[in-house]
Amino acid sequence: MMRSPLLVCALLALASPARAGSDLFACRVIVTGTDMRSRPEALAQCVRQVVVKVTGKPSLADDARTTAIAQRADALVEDFVYLDRMSGIPRHDEQGTRDRPFDFVGHVDEARITAALESAGLRPWLARPKLVASVSIRARDGATFWMTPDDDDSERHRQSVLAAADRFGMRVAIPAQPGAAPVSLQGTLAWSDNDFGWNADWKLVQDGVERGRWTVRGVSFDEAYRSGVGGAAERLSP
Repeated sequence: MMRSPLLVCALLALASPARAGSDLFACRVIVTGTDMRSRPEALAQCVRQVVVKVTGKPSLADDARTTAIAQRADALVEDFVYLDRMSGIPRHDEQGTRDRPFDFVGHVDEARITAALESAGLRPWLARPKLVASVSIRARDGATFWMTPDDDDSERHRQSVLAAADRFGMRVAIPAQPGAAPVSLQGTLAWSDNDFGWNADWKLVQDGVERGRWTVRGVSFDEAYRSGVGGAAERLSP
C-alpha cells in the first residue's frame, strides 16, 4: 500500500471540521495498536465510512452491498497513517504500543471505489448543495438560544454539527440568525429528563419546498446532530 501526498489532504480535511466535506474519500477509525490485529477491521470500517460519505446515504452503513465492497478494502484503501490518541503521555509496559489507542486515518482510491459502487448499482454524489443549519436549543438548565457561528453558548453545538458534516460529506453553514436559504436544515434540540437524553425535531426545506421531517428521542448530543445532518444528506442525495 503506497503512502501518497493525497493523504496529506485527507489529514487536513479531517483535522479541520470547518472544511467538512472537502474530501469525500477520507476516513478516520479508532483502533487499538498499529499491528495486524486491528488493521483488517480498520480498513473495512474505512471503506464503510467512505461508501456512506461518497453516496450521501447513511442507510448504506449496514447494507449488504457495502459489506461486499468492504471485503475488498485492502485493494481500495490507497494509503493510511496512525495518529497516537495519547500523544505526549509516556508509554508503560502495561500500556505500550500494542494496547494504545490510535486514529487510523486513511484515503480510499477514488476511481476504484467509484467502480465498486457502480458495480453494486450505486453512484457517487459529488455535486452537493450547501446545507444551512438553523437550530434552536434548550439546554439542560432550561436556557434557550439559537446556534450561531460565534456565540460562546453554541461552541459545543458547532463542533458537533460540523463533525456530523464531515461524517456525511456535507458542507454545513451556520447563519448568524435564522432566515431563508436554498437548502435549510431547521431543527430544535432539547434536553429531556424523562427520555434521559436529547430530543431533536428536524425539517429539511429546499427552494421553499419541504423535503421531510424526522425526530430522534433520548439520544446523545452528537447523535442528535448526526440524525439531522445525516437525515438531510439521505433526502438530498440522488
